[in-house]
Amino acid sequence: MARLSSTPRKAEAVANVYFTVTRDLPLPADAVFDELIDWKGHANWVPMTRVEVLSGEGETGTVFVATTGLGPLALPDRMRVDELDPVAMTARITKIGPVLSGVVDLSVTRTSATTSRIDWVEDIHVPGVPQFLARPLAAAARKGFQTSITRLAAILRRRRSAADHP
Repeated sequence: MARLSSTPRKAEAVANVYFTVTRDLPLPADAVFDELIDWKGHANWVPMTRVEVLSGEGETGTVFVATTGLGPLALPDRMRVDELDPVAMTARITKIGPVLSGVVDLSVTRTSATTSRIDWVEDIHVPGVPQFLARPLAAAARKGFQTSITRLAAILRRRRSAADHP
């Protein structure tokens, strides 16, 4: 009979990371939301990221992997679209592992005919990272998504300018 060890196993560290990015954009809400829910298109504005849609056409139930980073330092982030409301311009994405878990809530609010506000909220669990690193990790992620939203806005402004000046 195998003998069980009396030494207690150390629980694996898991950081609970929460952050919010809110930005007012000089762009129509519909255009911002359409770009935001083009899951494959995230590769155009999220730095060092490539996206592969595994199933679905972008609607509720779509599963995709956003891999961020370079070579062996790349982090695959597998996600599923659990809620998508084009009228309310909201989406809930669930991170389904194998590394990250948690949820992402996205919303776009029309502030005028030509302006909008985007809210990006992440509440995620990062295994292998101790909780005391959650705040600096959230700050870095927040900065990364602020940069990403700036890039998203620049892409949309270029498209609008090209459409206005064919």
